[in-house]
Amino acid sequence: MDESTAALLQKVVMQSNFDTNPSRCTDTSIPAAANPAIARCIQAYTDALQAYLRKNDNSFIAERIAKAAFRSAMPPLTGSRNIRDYVACVAHTIAINAVDGSDGARLLYAAQVASTAQSAQRRIKAKSNAITERKPWENMQLPNIEFPVKLAE
Repeated sequence: MDESTAALLQKVVMQSNFDTNPSRCTDTSIPAAANPAIARCIQAYTDALQAYLRKNDNSFIAERIAKAAFRSAMPPLTGSRNIRDYVACVAHTIAINAVDGSDGARLLYAAQVASTAQSAQRRIKAKSNAITERKPWENMQLPNIEFPVKLAE
């Protein structure tokens, strides 16, 4: 990839990551685009493809750049919503054959690892909160049993 191609890719990715205008990112012809994350990725793909083809006629390189723009526009693997959106984007790329099986599997595995790490973090946090919370029974007064009770004779 030459310098101008890399600069073009960076420009398209930056635009797609910060474009929050839903009308620009919604393509009603693609049902998956109802998910804003997928719509943003599709828009990044389309923008990169068109931008490269306007300046060059090499469709092979244009497709590679567009696929890179799609992957770069995918949500970060932080938070459960982002992880779900990331998986949706990966599933969409697999469905349209934009990534091959091994790349798709690697991307899904990354999402699985992120999800597992997040779940573990939530469990640790819940456990630490449970330890520091006072239980109602901890505040109860226990009877004083230092002196034995004499039984009636």
